[in-house]
Amino acid sequence: MLNKVKSALGGKKVFLVLFALILALVFFTGYSPAQAQKDQLKLKVFVHYPNPGKPASVSYCTPTSSNPNDYGTAGWQMPVDGMNYKINYSSEPRNLSRTAVQTAVANSFATWSAADSKQIFIYVSETSAKTAKFDGTNAVLWKPITSSAIAMTYVWYYTSTHELVETDTVFNSRYKWSINDPSSGDCAGQIGTYDLRNIGTHEFGHWIGLNDLYNTVDKDLTMYGYGDLQELKKDSLGSGDITGVLAIAP
Repeated sequence: MLNKVKSALGGKKVFLVLFALILALVFFTGYSPAQAQKDQLKLKVFVHYPNPGKPASVSYCTPTSSNPNDYGTAGWQMPVDGMNYKINYSSEPRNLSRTAVQTAVANSFATWSAADSKQIFIYVSETSAKTAKFDGTNAVLWKPITSSAIAMTYVWYYTSTHELVETDTVFNSRYKWSINDPSSGDCAGQIGTYDLRNIGTHEFGHWIGLNDLYNTVDKDLTMYGYGDLQELKKDSLGSGDITGVLAIAP
């Protein structure tokens, strides 16, 4: 009986020691489970380029000729309740109205939601965000960025849970932008401009968790890593784009 009491007391001492160590870790180092998860936060940046080795001022858009079933995953998925987003209208090109921009961005998101209803995007309001940063806002905006980029998307996600935390998309204000009727043809956009919905649909594929594709065989897919002036074919999804979004379950 005495041995059993000693054993019980010994086990209790071990528990108390471990509990004390945890308390010390929390109160003296500031460590917490939430902090541990935050420490596993990772940033990935996608750059959408004009066709390589060709002047960005010249269009090399070609009509769709193939529809391969290719896709690449980036390592995260959307939260089950979707992602809110805000738009900085004060940064938009002067030739585009607030209403037109809001509609084009919503249509770009809707292209993905139509392929997979689990991909949910919710417009919230305007934002004054002027750059991409981890600040609790999923922002869509324009600003001058490197002339070698059409647009850039910044993605923050947890490496442990593979869940998307925050994302910002920045369109390059150094270029001319337009919004065109996607039914007018794959390359029927306004001359000398990038189409917002066309480029936006590609960028928002990164929010979902899809990677860029760079093989020439994939040039007609929405997630192809290069874009063209007057291009409209990224407004709609190819076979590989659809297969990819369906493979990433929130």
